[in-house]
Amino acid sequence: ETGVMLGSAARLHPMKQLDAAIRVLPGRPQWRLALAGQGPDEPRLRQLAAELGVSDRVHFVGEIAPTQVGDFLAALDVFVFPSLAETFGLAAVEAANAGVPVVANDLPVLHEVLALNGEPAAVLVQAADTAALSAAIDRVLTDHDLRQRLQHNAAGLRARYSVDAMVDDYVKI
Repeated sequence: ETGVMLGSAARLHPMKQLDAAIRVLPGRPQWRLALAGQGPDEPRLRQLAAELGVSDRVHFVGEIAPTQVGDFLAALDVFVFPSLAETFGLAAVEAANAGVPVVANDLPVLHEVLALNGEPAAVLVQAADTAALSAAIDRVLTDHDLRQRLQHNAAGLRARYSVDAMVDDYVKI
């Protein structure tokens, strides 16, 4: 197993709990992390990576243009979404739609948004628990059936969140 790329795309803000994604790296020397986005939490996240000795494996990508999101996601093995609070979780949905397995914080809204007919399209876990987050990422990387199931269910999200489906829902409302 050489060079696993984890990634997240979010405003670099404490509420996004991106430090959780950095904390899994010391125990997994073959994992790297790409963080897309900018925000006030960047200095603290850089400091944490330095303290944990993983700065060389944390890549601060900065803002990415909407046209580059697909390329960013295509480079990832797992999308990590440890956010403490979300109204919808668009970044996680986009990643799932792109076929990237998602490991996200266990939030009620994500149970709803990242599921298709009650079947999960992501692995939800207490992201603040480093061992649990690391184990969930590892499971997605090593369990082929789980990965396929997540990708199959995520493919259904594309139809659910398509512009046409949303317009139909607004019309019904």
